[in-house]
Amino acid sequence: MTTDGEGTAVDAHTPARPAPEADPAMTVSPVRVGRQGIYDSERRLVAYELLFRNHGRASAELAEGAEQDHATSQVISATFGDFGVEQIAGDRLLFINLTRGFFTGALPIPCSPDQVVLELLENIDVDAEVLEGLHRLRALGYRIAVDDFIGEEGRLPAVALADYVKIDVEAAGDDFERVLRLSREHNPTALVVVERIEDDELFARCLAAGADLFQGYGLQRPVTLEAVSLTPSQLVCLRLVRALTGNDAPLREVEELVASDPALSLRVLKTVSSAAAGTKTSITSLRQAIVLLGRQQLCSWVVLMLLGGVTSVDTEALTMVLARAAACSRLAPQDADLAYTVGLLSGVATVLAMGEDELVDTTGVAPSVRAALVERRGTAGRALRAVLAYEEDDPFVITDAGHAVYEVSRAYLTALSGAMVTVGSVMERV
Repeated sequence: MTTDGEGTAVDAHTPARPAPEADPAMTVSPVRVGRQGIYDSERRLVAYELLFRNHGRASAELAEGAEQDHATSQVISATFGDFGVEQIAGDRLLFINLTRGFFTGALPIPCSPDQVVLELLENIDVDAEVLEGLHRLRALGYRIAVDDFIGEEGRLPAVALADYVKIDVEAAGDDFERVLRLSREHNPTALVVVERIEDDELFARCLAAGADLFQGYGLQRPVTLEAVSLTPSQLVCLRLVRALTGNDAPLREVEELVASDPALSLRVLKTVSSAAAGTKTSITSLRQAIVLLGRQQLCSWVVLMLLGGVTSVDTEALTMVLARAAACSRLAPQDADLAYTVGLLSGVATVLAMGEDELVDTTGVAPSVRAALVERRGTAGRALRAVLAYEEDDPFVITDAGHAVYEVSRAYLTALSGAMVTVGSVMERV
């Protein structure tokens, strides 16, 4: 493992009740992902390795077991759910360090095999269970990399299955050429990636020895990318896992659970519209995104977010987002799903203090969503304009948007009542 040394609306007609308080500090949180380039023999950038980054820590080194699982989950969740794969890597491959549980099937791999290379860490014993997992992942189309190989006999069965063998030239020392030959003998088709290339001299030496790809400070120092993110509610995620793994939960229940959490909704939209979902379908609503993602992959993402340490969100912000979305949906019944999604994204943009156009770009939703959200066009766009004007107490803009003030007031108050009930149920203990 390379380190850098720095280590659908939910409507309710029951009376509103006060929602329990939550910690407002948990409304938004910073998300950090490290990235380091991998280069070919001509020094052309061909891939990236993703690295864990944590606030308040001077080192990227991780403890064993659960902390590594947590870090890996954060990297995958942030890459595909917060940043978007195109924003981090364009169309290049992404090398991601995985812990044992991901290879044995104990932990889900929610991203499609199209753009990822799964790195088998050096501290994972290559036993029968891991080898079975490698065969299963390869059959599903995933590329495998054996990380930090220095000639260990016990790892040779994994080398024979790999698409990439990564050799730490510093750790291999004088045995580097022998380790490279050993890799070729056991897997002539695997590409050899040399890590810790510190200068031109070392690059030339490894190139002459027959290495294919190169990574290290001498080519690129790791870059840390940072964004702000809403954190999904742990309680919603737990309920959703229960619904997705049961036999009787209808799709409507799944849709309502996702729609009750703006952060989870946003991640679903981003995931489906990115290359990680293996589709480039134009997304027009949250319901469409859930259907396209499917129960199994949605469950994988939710489990991953739970493992990554998600928390609750501020109830006031959550209520505002859900009320805005549901009010838009009520005012545009002929385009209810689109209007809900537009209202949801508008609320998320407000919480994140992000421009609506920027948010649309990161989610990759359909042009019809952009037209309604950014340009206020169509029935959904006019509904959003009216709802925002109602929040600002501007009756002239409401009527200019084609709605009567009493109509918007009734829709918003009903939506607000439903949002408060939803937030109250979200904050209850499972």
